[in-house]
Amino acid sequence: MSGYDARIHAPKEGRPRPGDYVLYWMQTTHRSRDNFALNFAVEQANALGLPVAVYHGLRPDYPWANDRIHTFILESVADLYQDFAARGIPYAFYLERESDGRARRRSPLVALAERAAVVVTDYYPTFIVPRQTKRLREKVETPVVAVDSCTVVPMAYFDRAFSTARSIRPRLHEALPHFLHPVGNAEPAVRRAVEFPFDPTVPARPGDRDSSGTAIAELVAQCDVDHSVPPAPDIRGGMRAARERLEAFTVGGLRRYAEARNDPNDPEATSGLSPYLHFGNIAIHEALLRCRAAGPAKQYDKFQDEALVWRELAHNFVHRDRRHRTVSAIPDWARRELEDHQDDPRAERYSAAQLERAETESPLWNAAQRWYLERGTMHNYLRMLWGKSVLGWTGDYRRALRILEDLNNKYSLDGRDPNSYGGIHWIFGKFDRPFYRRPVFGTVRYMSLKAAEKKFDVGRFVRETAKGERRK
Repeated sequence: MSGYDARIHAPKEGRPRPGDYVLYWMQTTHRSRDNFALNFAVEQANALGLPVAVYHGLRPDYPWANDRIHTFILESVADLYQDFAARGIPYAFYLERESDGRARRRSPLVALAERAAVVVTDYYPTFIVPRQTKRLREKVETPVVAVDSCTVVPMAYFDRAFSTARSIRPRLHEALPHFLHPVGNAEPAVRRAVEFPFDPTVPARPGDRDSSGTAIAELVAQCDVDHSVPPAPDIRGGMRAARERLEAFTVGGLRRYAEARNDPNDPEATSGLSPYLHFGNIAIHEALLRCRAAGPAKQYDKFQDEALVWRELAHNFVHRDRRHRTVSAIPDWARRELEDHQDDPRAERYSAAQLERAETESPLWNAAQRWYLERGTMHNYLRMLWGKSVLGWTGDYRRALRILEDLNNKYSLDGRDPNSYGGIHWIFGKFDRPFYRRPVFGTVRYMSLKAAEKKFDVGRFVRETAKGERRK
């Protein structure tokens, strides 16, 4: 399978039909440039002599819907309106306020799809996206083609699942020269206005003097979502913020990445790109190419291993295993170990509510959880400690998996992602090997909150987290 073909996930009966335009239904790739799905839509439109139109919708009833996620998406939409206008591509965003609103009105997506020659959308292997794509295919006769813009090496390029980073690493390195290039932008040959069957919602960020839209906070307040999870104070959504973060990393943290990436007291040594990659504000291609050009080589090589190998291993896992939200995806050996040690005494036991509120006996764990609660992110090394602790404190590993998924996906801006499920399952032995036998864990890898004191200055992290809370 060629690299280009591997990005395209099309139904068997996928020929274009008579239509007014080619529709790009934006689901997860929230960027107007360097977007394989958008490029494919433009190419189809050019071949058919039609314009391309972009529809982007946001409902209030997706799992874990809250102010934090809604705000980040609406900040991205503000960028998208400006950038699509600059490219001369019709773009309209539809914000559904009420959870039961869909039952009372006709779906604008279906109305647009019925007038399209082809619908192109994003291929994304988890969360609600596969189900939404399937449902649209069932509702309209228009072919709906999904395109993978998530990865450097397309998920369908490999015909099997990989169980470890060691096994996928040489295959990725072998494929890299064929795929790690600038994505580029296909330009529409036909440019004309497209009529949308709704009044588009235009969000305005604070300080957007030229925008005639509605303030983002006001829009979010109108939506039937969980208002108890506030916007992240230090992370702004959108393509511009993503590129600013990438630029800051290349001139600063990248130069000490290999040595300092596991120190939570030096958060600038990590890229901070995970939320932007999750929402598609920036292409992983751009991040890797920019960092490779900035160097130095030793630091870039380690960054590439994390951003390419481990990230694409997680996408391979989720793409190949439909059970990735369940304990069925835990390796057999690890599941047997956890079953055998299910009744072992726990040093501590906490309810899901206590864990969510960061009410444990561990100041370090509580500080890490408060980063989720208040800031919408968590340092990667802390996430490993955080997850292993929940497994150790929970009597049923099945329940531990549900708790980790819920806390991660509710509070983290990079939750609901293949990386989320790869990281959570790593806690339970996925992509890993057996270690020395211990109570509760068996031979599944154990990590100690106490031992973290040898890795970094735990006291400083706890103190600084507390200071941050007081500033709020």
